[in-house]
Amino acid sequence: MRFPKLDPRPLAIGLGCGALAGVLLLLGAFSSIQLRTQDLLYLPRQTQPDIVIVAIDDVSLQAIGRWPWDRSVMADLVRNLAAARIVGLDVNFPEVTASDVLLADTVEGTGNVILPVELTFTSDGRSIAGVLAPVEPIRSAAVSLAHVNTPADEDGVVRRVPLSAQLTDGTTYHAMGEIVARRAGARPTDLVTDRQGRMLVPFAGPPGRFRTVSAAAVISGAVPPESFRDQIVFVGAAAPDLHDERLVPTSRGTLMSGVEIHANVADALLSRTFVRELPALLGALICLLLAFVVGLIVPLVRVRNGIIVLTAAVVGYAFVTAFYAGAGTFLPFFMPVLGVAVTYLAVTVYRYVKTNREKNYLRTAFEKYVSAPVISSIVEHPEKLALGGERRIMTVLFADLRGFTPLSERLDAAELIGILNRYLDAVTDVILEEQGVVDKYMGDAVMAFWGAPFDQPDHAERALHAAVRMRERLAAMNRDQLFGREVVLKLGIGLSSGEMVVGNMGSSKRFDYTVVGDAVNLGSRIEGLNKEYGTEILAAEESVKGLSSAYVVRPLDRVAVKGKVEPVRLYEIVGLYETVTPEVRDKLERFARALALYEATDFHSAEYAFADLLALYPNDGPSLVFWERSKHLKAHPPDPDWGGVWVMHTK
Repeated sequence: MRFPKLDPRPLAIGLGCGALAGVLLLLGAFSSIQLRTQDLLYLPRQTQPDIVIVAIDDVSLQAIGRWPWDRSVMADLVRNLAAARIVGLDVNFPEVTASDVLLADTVEGTGNVILPVELTFTSDGRSIAGVLAPVEPIRSAAVSLAHVNTPADEDGVVRRVPLSAQLTDGTTYHAMGEIVARRAGARPTDLVTDRQGRMLVPFAGPPGRFRTVSAAAVISGAVPPESFRDQIVFVGAAAPDLHDERLVPTSRGTLMSGVEIHANVADALLSRTFVRELPALLGALICLLLAFVVGLIVPLVRVRNGIIVLTAAVVGYAFVTAFYAGAGTFLPFFMPVLGVAVTYLAVTVYRYVKTNREKNYLRTAFEKYVSAPVISSIVEHPEKLALGGERRIMTVLFADLRGFTPLSERLDAAELIGILNRYLDAVTDVILEEQGVVDKYMGDAVMAFWGAPFDQPDHAERALHAAVRMRERLAAMNRDQLFGREVVLKLGIGLSSGEMVVGNMGSSKRFDYTVVGDAVNLGSRIEGLNKEYGTEILAAEESVKGLSSAYVVRPLDRVAVKGKVEPVRLYEIVGLYETVTPEVRDKLERFARALALYEATDFHSAEYAFADLLALYPNDGPSLVFWERSKHLKAHPPDPDWGGVWVMHTK
């Protein structure tokens, strides 16, 4: 199996783009977008059935009155939650009031209340600048104190909660959700926090995932106190006017109350449902790997299929990311996808530039040999220039100067080259204008073909028209003495159509785009027969089949050329109908009648017919040939099955 040769540049582009994406990931660039894409990975899950939120909601504010409530009301609330296993009370009591002792006695009597402290961090977010705690004696009555801070990321979304925060004096406060979970029986773990002691909260879903009751219903007894037995209760503000709501990854446009954030922390610790972000270094390696793979694959497919590779890479990585998210690990998504997209764009631009450069190279290389449409076909399908060939029905043309060898003996090299170049320029222009391919120059000879590398249904007619125009162009150059006063050039052209093999032939290091085959050899032989008949343009029968009435042709002979067994009917291409004079038409009609006598083996009558023709047109080469041949065959009759075929013994 042969594999395509890899271009190292797209691989380098992939590595470069992947490395850049990885570095940006390590530096935290586009972190807000990365976090927003990560937010989409949270999957809904079931919460612990024994976690209950007692909400200080709008219904409670309407029933009991404006906030803050008297601490005697809070004492009634705590008293009715006495059956709960643990109560996280997210309500601070920082000012002294007349009902403090009553509330403190109630809290102490229930023995299940955790009270909050609010921490104030320094501007860098790393140190605690202050602590707002409940007043004495309420503070001392609680079984524990816990901080209720839920700091947001730069985009205002709460994703992480610091499970612990330490003062400069060594005092440590744990998060409300963690203290409640531990009091409820959760085992401690050190696998859930980052280096800053923050927990990436695995939110169970949008707001409202936990069983919630109104604080007013608890205070009034509408919800029986016994219904909270052995329950894990969080009490906190849920009314919008109390401004304790935050955006979270699962908000979907709805704010989540701070107390529900604490409930999510406790739920995760109790169910041991944790999520973590992949270390940044591993994320950077993913960026590098994905970009490298795209840089490897995109150059191996067509440009229009590159977007499929890009889409497959992004969708495939999305599935991998979703799978790992379900297993509790958040892979970076935005930066790897950005690296892949930039790699695709960069490789596509590179391929575009490279392709244009190659096209320009091909145009430069072939513009001297083929016409603009042919060049465009090769540029669009460069695979046609691979070593090898294909069979096609085509037409080949051979053109050679008559009497050039004697001319070369009497002219110096500079004059000879000048004449030859002017002649070759003229005939090459004609070939290219007729959208042919110049195969090669052989001294003063030219070989060209039609029908490849792209299809030309009218290849024979194009070649015939080129031959006529070449003869006319040379005649005009002779009249204008473009070759010098004493130089008159004459052409001999042979045309053959049929099946040929066309393609690049040679070695892997040097080859020619050329044609080979029996029909090609026949074209070369036919070109040489012009000397026998005194003609300028001869064509095989296949080349004149289906020819339009615009051309005047003269059937000449059925010959067996050297190297071929089957006879070939030869035709002289006289010219375009509109340019043929009445005198020439008369000559052709007389010749046709004489040729019919010859082919009917009436050589006696044929001899006199051709003699009469020569009397009128003494310079007609074919008439002279058949006059002499008629005399010969009259004296030496052929076999009865002769069939009018003349065997040529020269090339």
